[in-house]
Amino acid sequence: MTSDSPLDLLGGHSEGNATADDLQGLLLQIVLALLMVFMIAYFIFVSATRRQQEEQLIDLNRQKLLVALERTAEDHRIRYGLNALMTQSNDGRRIFEADTHIQSGRLHLAKAARSAFTAGARAAHADYADLPALHAAWRQEVLTHAALSEADLKADQPRWLDEQIAQNAEAVRLDTRGVQRALAARLLDRLVQEAPADSAADPAALAQRLKTQTLQSLSETLDAPLLP
Repeated sequence: MTSDSPLDLLGGHSEGNATADDLQGLLLQIVLALLMVFMIAYFIFVSATRRQQEEQLIDLNRQKLLVALERTAEDHRIRYGLNALMTQSNDGRRIFEADTHIQSGRLHLAKAARSAFTAGARAAHADYADLPALHAAWRQEVLTHAALSEADLKADQPRWLDEQIAQNAEAVRLDTRGVQRALAARLLDRLVQEAPADSAADPAALAQRLKTQTLQSLSETLDAPLLP
C-alpha cells in the first residue's frame, strides 16, 4: 500500500500539480498581456482614425468656406456696381479702364451702368460706415453659401474665418474706392486746364483744392457719397 505524501496529508499539492498550476498561471498572464497590447493598439487605431476623420472634415469645411468667400466677395462687387464698370482681362485679372468712361472731361456712362454705380456707391458708403454689421452680414452670407452653421466650424476655423472675412471685405472696399478715385483722377484733367494761371504760385494748395473739387464733382454727378 502506497503511503500518501506529507503534502497530500496536509491538503497541499504535489510537485507535479504545483508545476502545472504555475504553467497555467503563466499562460494566463501571457494571454492577458497580449489582450492588453491588442486593446491598446485598438484604441490607438480608433483615436488615429477619428483624428484623421476630423482633419478631413476640417479641410473639407475650409475648402467650402474659401469658395463661399469668393462668391460672397463677388456678390458685394456686384452690389457696389463694380461689375458694371470693370472688365476681365485675358489672364483672368479684373481691370478698370477709367479713360473709357470719361468724354470731354466729363463722366460718360451708359444708363444701366450709371444706375448700378450710383446705387453701388450708396450701398458701399452705408455698409462700410458700420463695420461690425458688415462683418456679421459677410459671415452669415459665407456660411449660407457654404451650407454650414456655426456649430460646423471646427478647431480654429471661427478665428480663421473672421480673418478671411476682414481681408476679403477690405479688398472689396479698396476695389470700390479705387474705381471711384480713378474716375475722379480723370475728371481732374479738365479742372487743371480750367485752373487760373496765377494758382500755380501754390502748387500744394492747388492740388488739394482740385482733388476736393473732383471728388465733390463725382459725388454730385453720381448723386451718391463716395468712400473716404
